[in-house]
Amino acid sequence: MTLPVNTSIFGLRIKSNEELQPSPADLAAFLASPRASGSPGRHEDDLAAFIQYLELVETYEREQKQGFGQLEFGDRRLLGVLSHTGFFKPAFRVAIEEYKYHNHQLVLLDFNKPEAFIRSAEAEIGKLNPKKRDDQQKIARLQDMIKQRRKDLEVLSKRRRRIAGELYHIAVYVRDNIVLVQRLCEGAVARLAELQVGGKKTGQMIEDLKEQFKAQVREHRQMGSITPEYLESVKAEVAQLSQRLAKSVLEDIYFVTRIYEGFYEHTRNCAGRLEDLLGWADRVRKKDGSDEDLLFSRIEEVLVSLISEFRVNAKPADPPGGSGQHEELLLEKRRELLDHIFLLLRDQHAKDAWTL
Repeated sequence: MTLPVNTSIFGLRIKSNEELQPSPADLAAFLASPRASGSPGRHEDDLAAFIQYLELVETYEREQKQGFGQLEFGDRRLLGVLSHTGFFKPAFRVAIEEYKYHNHQLVLLDFNKPEAFIRSAEAEIGKLNPKKRDDQQKIARLQDMIKQRRKDLEVLSKRRRRIAGELYHIAVYVRDNIVLVQRLCEGAVARLAELQVGGKKTGQMIEDLKEQFKAQVREHRQMGSITPEYLESVKAEVAQLSQRLAKSVLEDIYFVTRIYEGFYEHTRNCAGRLEDLLGWADRVRKKDGSDEDLLFSRIEEVLVSLISEFRVNAKPADPPGGSGQHEELLLEKRRELLDHIFLLLRDQHAKDAWTL
């Protein structure tokens, strides 16, 4: 079953300053470089967990389109949720990478040297006598140097405002999209709570199970080996598998609900922290000077926690025990019902009763 991919979350970032964008080589070199002094590891390490799950989600979505794949049922169950949330998107990865790069460029801007030179030069001028010819030459030379340093500061201030603006717009883009993830997860949890097992789709799966056994009975009848005892055993096995299927589906619903709940809490908390910082950042980005630029590093900390501290460790229930030729059939029906659950969750316009 091919499931539609959510394209409304982490789509194209409109407000982007193309002149500031790093080349792929520069970005890769930055990500491979060590973090700030005193912090172990490299910048790319902050994205390691996110990239791992992003690649798994992309594998899952590719297999969904192809209609076959190698992922185990437990992985499909988890990755179906992660795919639906829209959290694991390449555009999100790029936004975080570029934020880290631009913030590093902001930190490298050195206002202290030209400002210190201007203070020192002005102090030196104050000690000189403008009436002396030698001092007049020194004063003129120092004033020219001060003038150049002021121009340097203007260039630095202009670049700082551009970088700060880019950082602000990236953070807003992330905030807006994780709010969408939060709302999606909240809606999914609410819909799953209303889901009633035992409807048309479940009945269809049980009928499929029965049909498999009917085919088995026909084969035995052709061989002349049908007995009342055998028919009773078949009925009992059908009933047992039907019960196990219903129980397994409930466990699957509980599992995916916990994952949605975890991402709802995670995105809600991070969105709240970003909201608190963005109001301040909107004011700071328009100022001259770098006194308050530490704020953008605080935003980076929130973004890193957003992509590294999510939880996907809701322990799945083990598949129902059992052996025999019908176990693979039972697992196949679970996969079909799971895909149907995700299809229902993605269909925001469904008018039918919320049953499975």
